[in-house]
Formats: sequence, C-alpha cells, structure tokens
Amino acid sequence: MIRRQTEVLFNEQARPNVWRLGLGFDWTREDARPARFVMLSFPDRTDPLLPRPFSISDAWLDGDRPVLELLYKPIGISTGLMCSLHAGDVVNILGLLGNGYPLPRPDRRPVLLAGGIGNAPFALLVRRIVEHRDPKDVVLFLAGRSRDDVYIQDVVRRAGVTIVEVTDDGSLGEKGLITEALSRRLPALGAIEAFACGPTPMLRAVRQLALDRGFPCHLSVEERMACGYGVCNACVVSSAQEPGCYLKSCVKGPVFEATEIVP
Repeated sequence: MIRRQTEVLFNEQARPNVWRLGLGFDWTREDARPARFVMLSFPDRTDPLLPRPFSISDAWLDGDRPVLELLYKPIGISTGLMCSLHAGDVVNILGLLGNGYPLPRPDRRPVLLAGGIGNAPFALLVRRIVEHRDPKDVVLFLAGRSRDDVYIQDVVRRAGVTIVEVTDDGSLGEKGLITEALSRRLPALGAIEAFACGPTPMLRAVRQLALDRGFPCHLSVEERMACGYGVCNACVVSSAQEPGCYLKSCVKGPVFEATEIVP
C-alpha cells in the first residue's frame, strides 16, 4: 500500500452531475477487484486536509498503458477541485484498498443494483463478469431521483447486459424504488446473486429483500473514511452477527455479505 503521484489522463463531464476521471495508475500489479477503492488527495494542498475515497469504476489497458477510471459527483471541496483537473495534472493516490466484490457463482444469475453514483463499481464488475459469462445473463438496475442521476458508461451498454432504469420521479424508465423493480422481476430471474452499491437507505432495503427472499447479496457500503486503512475508526458499520460490535469498512469491506452487517 503506497501513496504515489499519479498523472491525470482525462477528466470528462459525462452528465450534468457525473464526471469521469482517468488516471495513469498501474493497477496491473494489484488485485483490481470491482469496489476496491483509492484515497485521492492533491499535492501541496492542506485544504482539504484529508484524502477522499473513490471506488474503482473501470480499469483497462490503452495499448500497454494501464488506465484506472473513477466516477465522481461534485458535491464538496475535494470533488469541486477535481472538476478543474486537466490531462497532465498530478494527484496523490493511496491504494488499492479494501476487498471488492467476488465474481458471481456459476449457478446464480448476477443482478447488479446501483443507486445514483453507487453505479461506480459496476463498469469494472460487468467487464469481469462477461469475460466468463453470457452478457444476457447479467441484469443491471440503475436508480436515481431523476434522469440526471442515472448514468452508466457506454462500455457497459455496449456489453449487451440487460439494463433496467428506475427513477423516483418517473422521468426515466420505471417510477419507484429499485427494490420494487427487482421484486417484480424475481420470479422470472430465477436463482440470483445480488451486488449492490448506493445510499444507506437503499442498501438497507436491498439487504432486507435478500434476507426475506433467501438470495446471496453483497453490499458495498459508502461510509465516510478519513484514512482508508483502519486507523481512524471513522467508517465502522454495525455487525449483524455480534450485536454491539462494529466492523471497519475500509479493511473488512467495503463489501459485506447481507448477513454480516446492519447498514
């Protein structure tokens, strides 16, 4: 685990509130599992003082050059500064950190559930799954408050997976909650394995559905982090198996089984 200065390769506004940041980070030497993350900070700056965690969104080779992509939404000081980055600029990256999603079991249908910017890990997860599985087996639910909150990279849409879009206001796709859209389809989907990332209320609802219906479910939590490697204790989540105990999401997670935690 080394903090290194990393070159910005591109920084693009994909939607009104979603940006794609491409970094020349050599992920090939590490286990670049979907939902693992990096801590990003800015050289020679003390404001913001602390780095920010970002899930790996995608990773690929451009010729011989490794490219690591992050998705972000400008909502604070750090992400506001990120919008001003240009190709050739340098940022500090600590990582890769965390555990990441496992590959789906061969006897289960992969169902991916993304709430808002919680879609971040799924481009890489789709890329990994379709190396071994028929893309038509994969179902990706994308949810947001409105159409501006629903986004996924073109590489995912071209992969041939089934995409279900859901919005609170009905401005895109189905109106309602992501768990409602999934529940309606469960009889037709058969034996599934769920992979979820999004706001805590969504993760709670997905977890409860998984427990009620008896399918395996992996939750990538979005707790606030200050260090990323277990020192600060800022990112703990409640243990479901040991009441009153807590798990550090940066080292034990950020991916947990639905039976392990209470989001």
